[in-house]
Parts: sequence; structure tokens; C-alpha cells
Amino acid sequence: MGYETTIVDTSAPDLIVKAIKRVNSTPGLRIQPGIEALWALYQAPEHSMLRSDIERQFGAFDLHFGWFCRRVAEELGADQLDVLALVDYHDGEDGQLLTLKSSVVAAIGGLKAMSKNPN
Repeated sequence: MGYETTIVDTSAPDLIVKAIKRVNSTPGLRIQPGIEALWALYQAPEHSMLRSDIERQFGAFDLHFGWFCRRVAEELGADQLDVLALVDYHDGEDGQLLTLKSSVVAAIGGLKAMSKNPN
């Protein structure tokens, strides 16, 4: 099971948003699929998707979404970088189910609220 407490779990939503924005502003081919996978997970029912679905839609997991997760965790100060840093996970009948950590959901929810109400 992937439910251990990490720096992502304990970081304030505004710090997570800043880390996501910093990573998203990094030039490179890996960024776009990684941020698109993040948004797809956020918009998915219960913020959950099968790892195989993410790979099918956004390319090799470790090269794109996994890379994005590691970079966000690094921006937050993690010393052990993990391709699953932004998600909790468990292995089920259909494969590995990834669910965005509640701290990431809160951060993205705050980001969306700020973009709708810039005051």
C-alpha cells in the first residue's frame, strides 16, 4: 500500500501550488504530459485512475507523470524522490490504482478557486 506520510502530505497547499508551478515552468518535453496527467487525475472520479490508463494516455509513467511527481517533491524539499510522490496507490484486480493525495487535491482546488476569483 502507498499510504506513508511524506513531505507532500505535510506541505501547505500554497507551497504545493508553488512547487507545481515551478516544475510546470521548466522547459522540456516531459512537462506537458506530466501536468496533463495531473489534471486528468484531479478531474477523474474520486481523483483516481489506473496507472495503465495514465500510461496509455500520457506515455511512459516514469518518464512523464513520475518525473513530474519527483520534481514537485524535490521542490518541496524531499530528499528521497519517488515517482508516486503525489499519489496514494494500491494494487487491485485491474492493476495499480493511483489516487491524488488529499494535500494535492486541496492545493489544486485552491489554485482553481484563485484563478476564478483573482481578488
